[in-house]
Amino acid sequence: MRYGYWMPVFGGWLRNIEDEQMEASWSYVKKLTQRSETLGYDLTLIAELNLNDIKGPQAPSLDAWSTAA
Repeated sequence: MRYGYWMPVFGGWLRNIEDEQMEASWSYVKKLTQRSETLGYDLTLIAELNLNDIKGPQAPSLDAWSTAA
């Protein structure tokens, strides 16, 4: 079986938790991606959305194309 995960480009995915201890920053997702590769994950999915529909449009969001590059 192969495993993948959704990258937390919004600083997490839970609507009901204010601070999930995940940053919407390049340094955080880089560290997460490197750790995931070490653990053997095969796939990283990046949401292609411009507005943060999880935490609200005023909250930070990483751009999918820039993040993937």
